[in-house]
Amino acid sequence: MQTNAYFVEALYKEIKPSDVYYDEFLGKNIVVVFDNAPVHCQIESLVPEHDDLVLLRLGPYSPMCNPIENCFSALKAHIKEYLTLMRDEMNDPVLINNGEPISKTEARMQLLERAAHVCMPRITQRMVQKLKLHASKFVNAAARMEDMVYGA
Repeated sequence: MQTNAYFVEALYKEIKPSDVYYDEFLGKNIVVVFDNAPVHCQIESLVPEHDDLVLLRLGPYSPMCNPIENCFSALKAHIKEYLTLMRDEMNDPVLINNGEPISKTEARMQLLERAAHVCMPRITQRMVQKLKLHASKFVNAAARMEDMVYGA
């Protein structure tokens, strides 16, 4: 749980001095949304307080209210596309600098990490804005206590 708190603090420190923050969001709160996973249960008490940092914890079974869930879905889809293109590499033996082969598990982990780095830039600020608007429809419906169907 402390790792999550360190991540939130690092995220805050990365966002706060960024050009995007100064150009688009100066004076607004930085909101970090958490799902209801048990690992997030003590996050509020572990993250250092900042006047402009809001930690929002969603209720159970509400991924539709969290824009990052759709970002992760999009990222996973891009990674799957990339891995499909790299299928041959997944099955070829990989050699390290001294010519020794590495395990298939390690080779696949390296390929997966590379896929993530290649695909992350496809999650653009514009996409995140669209997903935020999409999630806000569900948040508003929840605030009105409406029944929701997700994924139908």
